[in-house]
This record gives sequence, C-alpha cells and structure tokens, in this order.
Amino acid sequence: MPVFCKTGMYAQPTEIVKMKQKGSKAAEIKHHLVQGIKFHQFKDKLPSENILAQKFNVSRTTARKVLSELESEGQIERIQGKGTFIKKRDLASGYFTIQPSRKHAEKLNVKYSSKVLELKILLCPPEKIIALLKYDRQTVFVRRLHFFDDKPVRYEIRYLRGDMCGGIFWEELEKASIHELLVYKYDLPLTKVRQRITAEVISPELSGILNVEVGHPVFHIERTTYTFENPVTSVEYIIPGEVAFEDTFEPNETPSDK
Repeated sequence: MPVFCKTGMYAQPTEIVKMKQKGSKAAEIKHHLVQGIKFHQFKDKLPSENILAQKFNVSRTTARKVLSELESEGQIERIQGKGTFIKKRDLASGYFTIQPSRKHAEKLNVKYSSKVLELKILLCPPEKIIALLKYDRQTVFVRRLHFFDDKPVRYEIRYLRGDMCGGIFWEELEKASIHELLVYKYDLPLTKVRQRITAEVISPELSGILNVEVGHPVFHIERTTYTFENPVTSVEYIIPGEVAFEDTFEPNETPSDK
C-alpha cells in the first residue's frame, strides 16, 4: 500500500526503507567524524569524500552533504585542491569577547600578576554548579585575584569538572592561564560559551578585596564553557566598572566586514 511521504509524493514501503537507510548512513558518517574530532582520532585532515563513500558504502553525494553540513556548523573547513580539515579555533573566538586578564594586560602594556586565594577539591559542587556543569562529583574550586601593576582588577570564582580536568588542582595557577591549560595540556577544545553579564554595585565583603568603596559599580560575569556538548568549567568574575569598560566586547571580523 502506498505511503504519503514528506516530499508530497507517494512512495512504496520499500522506498521508505531506502530513504531511512540513506538518512541513517548520513547520521552514521556524521557521528563518526564528530567523534573523531572530539577524541583527536583526526589530528588535522579528515577523510575525503571518496574514502567516506567507500567506508560507509554510500554515494559521494551523501558523503559530500555530510561534510557540507559540518562545514556550515563551523567544525571543519574545506580547501579546494587540498582536502577537508578540522577548523582551527581562536582561543578567544566568538562574536563578542571579554579578554583574558593576561592578554588584556599585554594590550594595556601593564604588569600582570595573580594570587590564588583559595584552592580545594569539593566532593560535590553546589546545586547551582551541578545544574550548570551537569556533573555532581569531585570538582576543583579556585578563587583568584588578578592584578594590573599590582592593582586588583578582577576577582574570580571558578569550578572545574574533576573527571575532565582534575589535574588543574596541581598546576601553578598563579603563573599559568587556566584557559590555555585546558586547551593545550588537557586537550579540551573550548567550543562554546554561555555567558551572562550584569551591572551591579560591589558588596561590602568584596569591596575590600578589590580595594574600592562599597557601592562601587562593577560588572558581574557568569560564564560556562563547553567542549562540544560537555560543560567543562563555570566561572564568575567581578570586575570594577572602569576596568571592564576598557575590556569590553571586541567584535571579531565577520564576512560582511571584509
């Protein structure tokens, strides 16, 4: 008996099966490539259309469509005459960015330093962090203060998943960038950021830490950073208003800017 399909045409059951098989093959190819990128099975270059077509017993057209989809998602880039490559990611990618303290200091030509105020392992993070990180086991907790020319400019509270980057606990965090450690040492490509920024006045307990008067305007930044679909770290920053305005939102170049 004919079955009405999404194209508006009638199809026999055998044709429906073929359509499903084709769709499942494309999904299988995409899963293979995404997992290969995620777990570093592909270091730089991806398999060609021909290789994928032979490996999964599909047409080159199907393989090409999968690669085009990954390219549109920003995971790969295709260079004519050379092949398909994993897209290199800028550590500060995103349409709007707030620069890491160390890079901001370099831009301002000031001396950067930081101080670890507290560092410990939590057997279980707070409920809010469990919801953000989708994780309820051992978590690295760190509080840091960042300085420009010995003046405190950024207060940081950070949680990191113990199963993905617990080794952070043993790093020299007054000398190292956590962001760069995650990317380069722990092989965690930071592919997505969820961020919330509010303008507030500083609390009495933090005014002494940042050496400003109670009621001083500050930015409160809450940020969760992901490796693909997995949240890795959740951080809060308190930044005095005058510092944050110097640091604000630098739009990256887009195709329309060229």
